[in-house]
Amino acid sequence: MQTIVSIPGMHCASCAALIHDISSEFLAIKKTDIDIESKRVTLEHDESFNFDAWKQEVEASGDEYTVHPVTA
Repeated sequence: MQTIVSIPGMHCASCAALIHDISSEFLAIKKTDIDIESKRVTLEHDESFNFDAWKQEVEASGDEYTVHPVTA
């Protein structure tokens, strides 16, 4: 399964590293692709992925981070 989100507050390599580190804590996430320029994160995950828990962790990690799901 795949989830794509926009995180407007993500603007540098340190931001991307933080998002990647948070994602690595979730065993259901198999792959994390981060595009700083477009401010999008693509998560490859299995069905047990808890999006709300991941979103909460990301948003709690920085004042500028708000997670917005992207629809195709």
